[in-house]
Amino acid sequence: MGNPIIKILIADSEGAACDKICSFLTGDPAYQVVGRAVNADECMGLALIKRPDVIIVHNGLKPTSGIEVCEQLALQNLDSATLLVVAQAMDENLFRRMMAAGVSELLVAPLQKNRAIDAIRNAFDKKAGQRHGDTPVPNEDSRRIIAVTGPRGGCGRTMVAVNLSCAIAKAAERTSPGSKHVVLADVNVRAGDAATFLDIRPQRTLSDVSAAATSVDREMIESLLENHPSGVTLLSAAATEPYERQELSRGIIVSTLAVLRSRFRYTLVDVGVTGTEVSNVTLDFCDTILLVVGADLPRLRAARLYLCHLLESNFPREKIQVVLNDIQPESKTISTSQAETILEAVVAARVPHEGRFVPDSINLGQPFVLTHPNCPASQAIHGLAAKLGADIGKGSAVKGLWKRLHWNAASQAFASTVYAVPTRGAS
Repeated sequence: MGNPIIKILIADSEGAACDKICSFLTGDPAYQVVGRAVNADECMGLALIKRPDVIIVHNGLKPTSGIEVCEQLALQNLDSATLLVVAQAMDENLFRRMMAAGVSELLVAPLQKNRAIDAIRNAFDKKAGQRHGDTPVPNEDSRRIIAVTGPRGGCGRTMVAVNLSCAIAKAAERTSPGSKHVVLADVNVRAGDAATFLDIRPQRTLSDVSAAATSVDREMIESLLENHPSGVTLLSAAATEPYERQELSRGIIVSTLAVLRSRFRYTLVDVGVTGTEVSNVTLDFCDTILLVVGADLPRLRAARLYLCHLLESNFPREKIQVVLNDIQPESKTISTSQAETILEAVVAARVPHEGRFVPDSINLGQPFVLTHPNCPASQAIHGLAAKLGADIGKGSAVKGLWKRLHWNAASQAFASTVYAVPTRGAS
């Protein structure tokens, strides 16, 4: 039996985008344009009558915007995929509404033939997989953007981001072999090291294209991705020229997150320096903030101030997960409960010190969760992956960690101001 014909509805008030897409599909029997709508009412009516597989909505649709039509289509619970064609550039409000409406793909004008056809096919395949229970691609609600940050340098942020990405990718490979579900985006232009941790030398990075653009589309992002044997896909923003270290703009980071979220189930972002526009936008749009904290008193104090800043900036406490990293052997002198008292927050995971493995892992570009999967540090990372929703498999040693790691801030009571380490005997 041959491949099914993909039925397409296009909504475009001006008609230029519609004509262009029709010209792309001319002569290809795999695609059939079943309707052309010139306004929002026509789009809704044709969607209900024609029941297309893919609906392409131009954001300039009149009398309302394309994204509002996508929101209305989502309420109709149609068994269709929606695409949004953006005439100019991505903005933050549009990104939020796209995620809420379940827009599966993003097209940015000027339209390119290969990009448009790939987007139509990808959108169709996603919905087809969901209908038939094949689960090759997760639904929109299960997609996660996880920001990995820290209050200061040297906390182990990149180490956690890289190894966690590999752990989630390996878990995803067991449930869906051959699929790419995890991307690690290193958005630190000035000192991004994720590529080094993975022994990858990117040919081009996000900083190479950001100077000449205000936003990016999927085709541009695809040209920058690098694959790692673990199943992790890397997007690096590190500058290749030391004297041209221009920070990423707000528009670049917003459009990048939109593209990555539409493409991958898990997007882990190594945020880099805190307090920058890049870090602020990333933390704003992510679903989970992993706050990596070195387990010594100076770093704990700095982390407490940073955590207070996040809460004062209206980030929900339940969105923030603290990862305690034993950077030095002496870190064990501060117990987890003592660290929680200093931070006034629950520790979701603690990565023990592994003096034998971690330095070699970094210098050789070989994540320790791959080379030493059973060491305590790897087990802690796998436990964190499980907490974030990765299926770590039956019989795993970390399966029992789920309840212990579960975030339950309401059950905790901390002092309002604590700076001294509590009595050493605390459990």
